[in-house]
Amino acid sequence: MNQQPTLGRIVHYRGKEGLHALRAAIVTADVRTLDPRGVEAGTVPPLDSEYHVHLWVFTPGEAGGFPEFNVPSGEPHEHQSGQELPPGTWGWPPRV
Repeated sequence: MNQQPTLGRIVHYRGKEGLHALRAAIVTADVRTLDPRGVEAGTVPPLDSEYHVHLWVFTPGEAGGFPEFNVPSGEPHEHQSGQELPPGTWGWPPRV
C-alpha cells in the first residue's frame, strides 16, 4: 500500500461480521485529522498506524450506515472470484 488514506476519501470496507459484505465507506478520520482531545477524553478511539482509519460505512436500508473505528488497510489477495479484501479491512476501489 503506497497511498495513505485521507479525510473524506471513499474506500471499500469488507464487514467483519455476518456475510462480510463489501460496502462503500468514507474516511472520517486519519492520523493527520484525528482530534487528540477526543482521544484523551476517551470519546474517540486512537488509530494504531498511518494506515488505520475511522470510517462511516454506507449500507442499504433505513439505517443508512454505521461507524467503524481503527480499521486497518487490507491487502487484497487473489481469490477464485478475483481481488478480495480480508474481513474487517478497508481498501481502495478498483480503477475502472
